[in-house]
Amino acid sequence: MPGLDAYRGRPGHRDDAAPIDLVLVGHVGWATNENALGTGASLGGSGYAAAYAASTVLAGRAGAAGRTGLVAQIGQDLNLHGLRGLGLDLTGLAVLSGASARFHLSRLSEAPRVFQSELGVAATPRFGTFPEPYFRAGHVHLGTMPPGQQLAWLKFLRDHGFRAPVSVDTFEHFVSTQPAASREVCDLADLIFMNEAEYRGLYRDNEIPKAPTILKHGPRGADFISDGMTHVAVAAPAVQVVDDTGAGEILAGVYLALRAHGLAEGRALGYAVRAASRSVMEFGVDGPHLTRELTAIRDEIPGARPA
Repeated sequence: MPGLDAYRGRPGHRDDAAPIDLVLVGHVGWATNENALGTGASLGGSGYAAAYAASTVLAGRAGAAGRTGLVAQIGQDLNLHGLRGLGLDLTGLAVLSGASARFHLSRLSEAPRVFQSELGVAATPRFGTFPEPYFRAGHVHLGTMPPGQQLAWLKFLRDHGFRAPVSVDTFEHFVSTQPAASREVCDLADLIFMNEAEYRGLYRDNEIPKAPTILKHGPRGADFISDGMTHVAVAAPAVQVVDDTGAGEILAGVYLALRAHGLAEGRALGYAVRAASRSVMEFGVDGPHLTRELTAIRDEIPGARPA
């Protein structure tokens, strides 16, 4: 059985001591998205979506993409070719005996989306796969996952002395089914990514998040808010929506990668909204519309310096 060591030293892994700026913790697996326009099946999950966006937007920039690490648990049924080609640091990727995570999102009418998942080997976090150098990273992001997993990761990081910012991404399904745990995650985070429905589900009676928040408005863009005040507001370009699954993870990946690369909040959020808007024009989170947009963004930031 090939373990994690079997993949070290192959393309996509770096064994040098270069510092890691950003660590993305999330799921990588098989995603099926179904709506009135069709069905798309591809590699997906919060970890893959954010990692694809972060690495592509920084591709070829003096090793910048390689300063992003991915922490995920996958099964032997997953083809690693797509991950190896992203230029990420994959020393936090654990290949385990069993099935990779599988996700199914369906919205065939005006009713809310139906979400189903089988997390397989990712059902229980394995903290021993978190590489020691990652504790010196500048930022850790916990992608959408069950809030119990996010809480476990938050406790693990803080118990082991990680003091850099930790951001979290909420998910409407878990806000609805596990509101108390979802709220606790937000209360412990240093930066929150959430949409309007998630915000309404967790904050009522004039409550506001404790941490700065990227509030996503879907086709209307996104805001950066802090202490109840909007500091940055970005409008989204008009596009034809095919499937919006994963757009939030794309936004988070681009925003955090560009912030780590030295861009200011407003400019990073502007680019992140652009990328997320392109991603909804197709099924999947690594299609040609999104890839072209990420490449265009990469080419527009020649003067950015590592943070």
